[in-house]
Amino acid sequence: MSTEHCENSPDDLPDKRLELRPTTEADRTYIARLNFLTDTFGDEHGTVPAEFDEDFTFYVDDWQPERGGFIAWRGNIPAGGVWLNWGTDERHGYGHAEPGIPEIALAVEGRYKSQGIGTALLHAATELARELGAPGISLSVKDTNTRAARLYRYVGFKDISASDAHGYSILIKRF
Repeated sequence: MSTEHCENSPDDLPDKRLELRPTTEADRTYIARLNFLTDTFGDEHGTVPAEFDEDFTFYVDDWQPERGGFIAWRGNIPAGGVWLNWGTDERHGYGHAEPGIPEIALAVEGRYKSQGIGTALLHAATELARELGAPGISLSVKDTNTRAARLYRYVGFKDISASDAHGYSILIKRF
């Protein structure tokens, strides 16, 4: 998939344009940061859960660039990203729905919230999964993260599970 440019208002300077670049191996360190932000809901000083290191193995160490993802750039500053995680029934993340449907992980840097970056990343991940032959994408969202849950439902995700004991729901978007 080629680099995408997402136009902003005409008053924006060209160097402030949002650009979505496909992930490469060089992005693994930034994906590790984004993984941290997903676990702390964007709070730079937030506490990571006890399972953080174990989950890191699946979401970061096991991730492969050819499995897909995008890093959002605002000029020369990374603003967030999304990456696809292809789990199995035996080994998967929290948002696993079924084999063949990748779970996405997504985070946006705090300074760039409410600028449409999350929406752009969700659309790009949807199109990429479609191009890769997946019948849908899934994710996990904390019930108290109402802003994210509202966005996911707005772009077409549907609940497939009730909240678990930790207050997370699994959502899926079928194509």
